[in-house]
Amino acid sequence: MRLLLIDSDKIENGSYTLTKKEKQYLNKVLRIPLGSVFTCKDRSGSFFKATLSDEERLFLSPTDSPEESLLDSLSSFSGPFAPIDGYISLLKGKKLEGVVRALTEIGVRRIVLMDTDYAQEHTLSSHQRERIDLIMKEAVQQSGASLPLVEGPVDFHSAFSLSKGVRVMLHQSRLGTTIGLSEAASKGGEFSFFIGPEGGFSDSECSYAEENGALMVLLKTNILRAETASIYTAAALQALLHG
Repeated sequence: MRLLLIDSDKIENGSYTLTKKEKQYLNKVLRIPLGSVFTCKDRSGSFFKATLSDEERLFLSPTDSPEESLLDSLSSFSGPFAPIDGYISLLKGKKLEGVVRALTEIGVRRIVLMDTDYAQEHTLSSHQRERIDLIMKEAVQQSGASLPLVEGPVDFHSAFSLSKGVRVMLHQSRLGTTIGLSEAASKGGEFSFFIGPEGGFSDSECSYAEENGALMVLLKTNILRAETASIYTAAALQALLHG
């Protein structure tokens, strides 16, 4: 479902002043006329019934029935999503932005960015962080997804220590203990999946993960780029875990 994502700390006595980008989104994308009532939500997932009183502001009231004022007949599915966290090595250029957008839409609850041995990028600039935040906001508004928590970048070992549940390590070569993704999904529960950079994970990273209980997974598909593997894995896990 399409909706507007708002910042709850900007609500004052039920009134919300729109930013320039928010006004453009309402006017150019959603094409909402003055006086319209529609659904919006904040970053914590709380829904509001919004009235566009004029071109500058909304009047908001909390609602437990967001479907009553949805703008379209697209799916209003809001869960339950499988508890999946994505641990993604820093990727070059706009590849990372595309991964973050897709994982947000798919319903990944947490994205941890990693600086790994073969990563060609090691930090995020303030501009990149702003871009990622904007991209996630756009993805939430388009899909109705919940906003994932984004952390990092942190080194591989720190990332592994943050991970929860079943740990799935995607590797591009056949290891002695490699299994398929469907077999890994059969373990159930929470999932943390690890995707390396363009050069993959190093042998030492793979050994560390395997020695500490990670499941080494080889996708039964064509050879995938890092950004494609991230999206493929998240979507496949959602489908497999939902049954």
